[in-house]
Amino acid sequence: MDPRLVPEAMREAFDRHTPTVFPAYETVHAVGSALLSSSREDGCEQGIVASAVLIAWARKEARGTPSEPSIAFNLGSALASMACGEDAPPGTREKGIGQMREAIAALPAGDPVREVMLAELRRTLAWQPPATHPDGSPEAEITAYIREGGPERLDRAVDLLRAMADAPAAEEQERARRRAELGQALRIRFELTGDLADIDASIAELEAVVAAGIPDPELRASAFSLLGVAHLARYVQLQQPLDLEAATRAARAACDDPATDASPAHPQRLTDRASVLTMRYRVGGDLADIDQAIEDLTFAAHATPPSQHDHPVMLIKLAVALKERGVRTEDIKSLDAAEKLLRPLAGTPSDTGPNELLARMGLGDVLFARARLTGDATGLVGAIDQYAAAARASTEAVRSRLICARRWGMAAVELGALGVARTAFGVALAELLPKLAGRALGRESQEARLRELPPLATTAAAVSLMAGEAQEALVRLEQGRGVLLAQALQLRGRQDELRGASRPLAERFEQLCADLVAPHRSPEQRRQAASDFDALVEKIRTLPRMGDFQRPWACEKLREAAAHGPVALVNVSPLGCFALLLAPATDGKGDEGTLDYLSLEVTAADITTRSETFRAAVAALADPATPGPERYWQDRAMKETLRWLGEYIAGPVLARLGLAQAPRPGEPLPRLWWCPTGVLSLLPLHGAVIDKGGTYVQDRVVSSYVPSLGSLMYARSRPAPRPGRASLVTVAVDAAGPAYPHLAALGEELAAAGEMPGPREELRDAAATPQAVLAALRAHTHAHLACHGVRNPADPSRSRLLLHGGELTLRELAAERLPDAEFAYLSACHSAAPGEELADEVVSVASAFQLCGYRHVIGSMWTVKDAVGPLLAREVYRNLAAPDTPGPAHALHRAVAALRAHDDYKDPLLWASVVHSGP
Repeated sequence: MDPRLVPEAMREAFDRHTPTVFPAYETVHAVGSALLSSSREDGCEQGIVASAVLIAWARKEARGTPSEPSIAFNLGSALASMACGEDAPPGTREKGIGQMREAIAALPAGDPVREVMLAELRRTLAWQPPATHPDGSPEAEITAYIREGGPERLDRAVDLLRAMADAPAAEEQERARRRAELGQALRIRFELTGDLADIDASIAELEAVVAAGIPDPELRASAFSLLGVAHLARYVQLQQPLDLEAATRAARAACDDPATDASPAHPQRLTDRASVLTMRYRVGGDLADIDQAIEDLTFAAHATPPSQHDHPVMLIKLAVALKERGVRTEDIKSLDAAEKLLRPLAGTPSDTGPNELLARMGLGDVLFARARLTGDATGLVGAIDQYAAAARASTEAVRSRLICARRWGMAAVELGALGVARTAFGVALAELLPKLAGRALGRESQEARLRELPPLATTAAAVSLMAGEAQEALVRLEQGRGVLLAQALQLRGRQDELRGASRPLAERFEQLCADLVAPHRSPEQRRQAASDFDALVEKIRTLPRMGDFQRPWACEKLREAAAHGPVALVNVSPLGCFALLLAPATDGKGDEGTLDYLSLEVTAADITTRSETFRAAVAALADPATPGPERYWQDRAMKETLRWLGEYIAGPVLARLGLAQAPRPGEPLPRLWWCPTGVLSLLPLHGAVIDKGGTYVQDRVVSSYVPSLGSLMYARSRPAPRPGRASLVTVAVDAAGPAYPHLAALGEELAAAGEMPGPREELRDAAATPQAVLAALRAHTHAHLACHGVRNPADPSRSRLLLHGGELTLRELAAERLPDAEFAYLSACHSAAPGEELADEVVSVASAFQLCGYRHVIGSMWTVKDAVGPLLAREVYRNLAAPDTPGPAHALHRAVAALRAHDDYKDPLLWASVVHSGP
């Protein structure tokens, strides 16, 4: 055509808007995509194949261009459609879906094209049938557990995978794959049971696989991913920052290799990385972490077939991440999106399975969070329904059910429904808590599971008291405090009644008790012994008059704790602080005491602050390097705390019990047993100042401390040694090295213990090894230990006594059964101070000696100067030897009175540290 024939206006328009010349691959791609769409509608296999050929050519030509992701995605879509044909080569569908995943991964989050691709990928995956595994294979067992539950399936999977990993004929890559799967199975079982041996073994297996330098990038990426979630699981339980750091490194390494982005396992690896990022967000609060987690989970959920067993887990984790962001940013839309994901997964209350439970818990959290943001009480009602259904799912994991039961109770409190809250906490404490830290677990695993929980017993007791139910509050405190102590005492008590009912069953029971207490037993041995124990207890309960054997005590029985004097249980809770007061029956009929309660005008935050101030003060005053002006202010802080303690807690308790006034001349001071909860157990109630004249609680009552009513009644039930059977071992060792001050008064302490009549063995310095001391404790009824004590507030069971050549830890002491033990004097710093962690388990060196079997223990709450130890010990033993001394509590009280009579030792810093525990 002659250009002159084109109208001038058209030529000018062409000059102004030059038409775009599309590359050939764009044209071919457009033709192939149109052909693919029409061929799908018509069911034309040849057309689909032709479209794939066209788009494949376009993909090759478009490499490195901005159009490549879209063309690659459509090629993958064509291949997935080809797989429906009869003549499609094997693996065509998998290859196509891999192409689609790889294309999506190349686009940034928020890209509109990416969102369209995700929707198309989800539709494509919806056609995929569920994966099948041979019956009895480890894969089948794990899949069945995830869908339906059943701990026996996990046990079978672990056993099968161990055998496969250890098979001599297995190739290295196959062995590595099975070891990685074993690590995964052990981690899943740990999440169910809480046995730390499983998670430690899981991490060891996975670290070995990673360290082996696997050439297969897929297996290497999966091993890193599984290692990340294993470290994360251990972090959740033990809260060690190194585990979270290791989880982060491993999870990132799992997703760093672009060569694995198209893998069917890549969505699961993104899910694992998102789990770590969600935890990092909770710890550090960085929104970038939770945004990345949501991006990872959104992709994973769309890129995983809905029929795949872990697809619901991805959706639940996505909903949890959306909830976290919604709460932080006060974004209702994020909470609505989370609810939309969780509603279908939660199902109905009759639906059971691990995923349903997690979905209900997550949905409850979403509804609770939204109710708080909007003020709509309807959301609280919905949250209560979800939590209650989850808590009552009797076949599911106890840990998750217990968490739901507590949230059920707290949501009900917020709604003002105290009756519902009482029901929830009853389920938590009476039904679930005993199973959480069962006898099948080792002591460290039990403590780790309990440490993870926020306070249960004190909150439940506060709810009961808010409802005016004092008897229920007493039971709740006993159910939820000293759980491990109560378990251990059940294994050490006398079984005279059982022996009278059936000697063979009594002997079998004694043997199982010894098996459960014995140290260094494998997890399998512990599980078997615990199972045998439970079965035997059920059998014993069928005997005449033995129906309540090993059952928790009812309120009527607990009130018998006041048979020999009043008991004050001081409940510290964020919901309010109360004192439950047991006093001897006034009518003289029966052993049941009266029960009263008193609301205290303090808060849990007040007590925490005062406790921190007091502990800082006594630590500074015990340090010779503290300068004079600082000593003055710390002394004021200590004494001010003691006055506050008397005004707001100890004074009102004594007044309500009628003990605030001095007894008449010639009358003995009454006994009072203190049972404080939480951080209050770190303050000396007996050293509180109760009036303006400077009267201490010590001047009005003989104080003792008990971790629980059960421990007090257990100690009273054990007979004292027969006359002539008492014997004493004295231990004195200064073996701590340069990190601890020299103990200059050990010789004087040994001499002071000489006031105690009867046979005596002495272990001094090099003779006082941990093994020798344990052997001596087994051989004697009385023990005096003068050495350094190390308190571990964060992990109190790692507190210890420093002996020659080693340490004696609380866990080692807890494994002992000393049926003839009577009295222990622990002249070691902090021996009577429990840790801030596990405060309601009252774990201290003194309580460990009680657990061993000692009825009476004297210990120290903080460090005092060396000179005080021998003076106080001499007075204690002199009073114990006196014929008119009722027992160790009075002996200590009289010794303290003698110490206070000296001007040099009248300061409460010196005498209020030492306390008596026992009957």
